[in-house]
Amino acid sequence: MEQRTDRETLDLAREMVKAMQTHIQGGVSRYPELRTLLPYVMAGIKQVPNGLIPANPADRREMLAMCRDAAIHELWRGDKQVLSMDEYLLTALSESPAEMPKAAVRGLQYRNPLVVLTTPDFSDEDTQYYRQQIGIPFVAHTFGRWDNGQLLCSMSDDRFEDLGVMFVGYISTPQGLVLQTLRCTVPLDGKSTTVAEAVARTVSGFHFSDDLGEQDISRLATWLRRYLTQVLHTVSYAGSNPEDAEVYRPPTRTVGKGKKARRPRREDVTEFVKLGARLSRELRELRESEG
Repeated sequence: MEQRTDRETLDLAREMVKAMQTHIQGGVSRYPELRTLLPYVMAGIKQVPNGLIPANPADRREMLAMCRDAAIHELWRGDKQVLSMDEYLLTALSESPAEMPKAAVRGLQYRNPLVVLTTPDFSDEDTQYYRQQIGIPFVAHTFGRWDNGQLLCSMSDDRFEDLGVMFVGYISTPQGLVLQTLRCTVPLDGKSTTVAEAVARTVSGFHFSDDLGEQDISRLATWLRRYLTQVLHTVSYAGSNPEDAEVYRPPTRTVGKGKKARRPRREDVTEFVKLGARLSRELRELRESEG
C-alpha cells in the first residue's frame, strides 16, 4: 500500500482543518447563537442563558453537537500541533499487545494535537463499506474531558481526567462527499493498560445512538476499534518515546514589499511532529536481515 509523503501528510492536515472551519461556519450560519454558546462550552459551564439553546429537540441536538465540534477545534487552535506516526511502525504496533502508560498520555508535551490517520486502503472490503455507510476518518482531534466525560477541557487543564477523541472525515453520498465528526471518550483511570484494553473499554462504553444513522452496530464498533487503535498508539508513543520524534515548524510565508510577514492563517500548523521514524527503520532492517 502506498503511503503519504511528509508533505502530503501536512497538506492533508491543513485541508482537514480548513474543512472543519467551513463546517463550523455552516453551523454558525444555521444557529447564530452558537457564537454566544461557545464560551460556555469551552469553560465547562452547564447553566446558560434562557433562550440560547433551541427548544426543538432536533435543533437542540444539532446545535449542541456543532458547538462541541467548534470547542474542540478551538482547543486545537491553542497550539496548532499535528502528530503523524510512521505508517509502517503503526501497522506493526497495531498487531502487538502494546502497553499504554496512562502517565505518558497525561504528560504528553503536545497539547490537544491533531492526529493524522493512515492512508485508506480502498482495496480493503471494510474500507469500501465505510466509504459509503459510515465514513472514512482522515484525522482525529485529541483533547481533555472531565466531569465523568461530560465536559471538555484542554489536556493542559488541571481538570483533565479522560482523553477525548473526535474523528473527522468524509462519507460518500449521492450529493458528494459530506464531512462527518464522531466523538468518544477514553478512560484514563489507573496507571497503565494496553492499547487493546483501552480500546475495548472505550467501545463498550460508547453510546451507539440513533443519530449516528448506522444500522449495523457491529460494523460501527469494528470501525471505532480500527481507528481508535491508531490514535492511541500514536498518542502513547509520542508520550513514551519523545526521542523518536522529528519536529518540523512550517515557516510563515511572507508577502508584499520588503517581504513583510503576513499574519498566520487560522489553518496554519505551528508544529508537524513525525513519530517513529527511527524505530521503523530498525524494524525494517531487522525483518530484511531475517528474510
